[in-house]
Amino acid sequence: MIFTTVEFAVFFLIVLIFNWFFRGMPGFYKLFLLEANAVFYLSFDARFLPLIFLIGLLNWGFGYLITLTESVFRKKLLLFADITLSLAPLAFFKYSEFFAASILPLVWDGDLVSRLPEMDLIFPIGISFFTFQGMSYAIDVYRDKGRLVRNPVDILLFVSFFPTVLSGPIMRAHVFVPQLENPVYNTRSFQLGFALILSGLFKKIVIASYLSEHIVRQVFQVPADYSSLSVLAAVYAYSIQIFCDFSGYSDLAIGVALLLGYRIPFNFDRPYIATDLQEFWRRWHISLSTWLRDYLYIPLGGNQHGKAFKYLNILITMTLGGLWHGAHMRFLLWGMLHGLGLALTHAVKDIHRHFAHRRPQTGQEAKPSLLLKIVLWLLTFHFVSFAWVFFEAEDTDRAMEIFRAVFTQEQTGKGFELLVIPAIAVGLLLNFFGPWLQKTYLEFQRRLPLPLQVVVIALICIIILRMGPEGVLPFIYFQF
Repeated sequence: MIFTTVEFAVFFLIVLIFNWFFRGMPGFYKLFLLEANAVFYLSFDARFLPLIFLIGLLNWGFGYLITLTESVFRKKLLLFADITLSLAPLAFFKYSEFFAASILPLVWDGDLVSRLPEMDLIFPIGISFFTFQGMSYAIDVYRDKGRLVRNPVDILLFVSFFPTVLSGPIMRAHVFVPQLENPVYNTRSFQLGFALILSGLFKKIVIASYLSEHIVRQVFQVPADYSSLSVLAAVYAYSIQIFCDFSGYSDLAIGVALLLGYRIPFNFDRPYIATDLQEFWRRWHISLSTWLRDYLYIPLGGNQHGKAFKYLNILITMTLGGLWHGAHMRFLLWGMLHGLGLALTHAVKDIHRHFAHRRPQTGQEAKPSLLLKIVLWLLTFHFVSFAWVFFEAEDTDRAMEIFRAVFTQEQTGKGFELLVIPAIAVGLLLNFFGPWLQKTYLEFQRRLPLPLQVVVIALICIIILRMGPEGVLPFIYFQF
């Protein structure tokens, strides 16, 4: 029951009606919303619904115990126990095969490892997201006991909230839970919600699905069959596909939440306008990058112990962030690449600041020229795009095959459909001008009477659905 299906539309319409009906009855309302969350997740896999509630109750319980003691040592012990128990299911389902295949052979006899039975584990969808979300609550309570939530149902609603449970955005309890007592229903929220839903549908159904079906999947599966130019086009196409796919999901999640009366964090802010990796990570998957900053990078020491340790902490954080996406060597390499790139970006900026302080002060900070901005944008975009190859490629060997095809420029083979180029261009334009388009659309909608607003939304939906393929693939981040 993904967001782009008729089944979800029917489910959401029913939920929206009852959401309005129960909004004046807090007790019934919370139980109804919890049931809606459960029904949504049950549509994917009923076996792992108890795991979501277990993660929620575990973090609520440890958060409560942390507030009962004044001993710093006991608080740390309780937090350690909470993090260990919360991460155990994630480690088992997501990383046990990777550990058996990649780590055990390094420390144990290879023949013995080969005799171990193969594990074919079923992956609980959304486990990375609801695990991180649940842990953030307990960590926040450890840092500030004023953030304790006394009602466990509120935390269960927080970790299982159906718009975000599968692929985020990753929320914070102190932002979401207070809204349960007073969801906001107004015309502007509804208009913005529908605008985001239309944006998400267009990005996913029209752009991401087209690029996936007409170039990305074929080239990444068998790059040897395609010319070097086609492989390069597929690399660019995947950059746009993953942006439209994931930001499209985030738009849909935020829009659905707004219609229910909740504001959840925005997750993308035109990431492909970035002129360095530091700016890119302030704009891409914002809820994850800020989570990694607040709950991993800063606890490691952040930038408090000198520049060398700062660069090391960045590398560790991004490498673990890569592994968060999946238990494969390709995700490890992707995280390390971004960690090294970010550390280098920080080092260059630190050196620049050092020499800038030694120069005579003119009262005005020198701004980079337009030409330099364009060069930096091209470097950043291409670094990010080629790093994405590890995301989509089946394994590191396939990724190397793609790199060889692109950089030797000697490979001949199949071409690609010319419509791929305008699809990539439209995706880039959405990245550059998305906020302006959204603002323009909302201004236009607000001038119309309500019946006409409904007609416009319906017409745009029909056009989007007609432009898309018959079957829409699941969102990329469902696998994480």
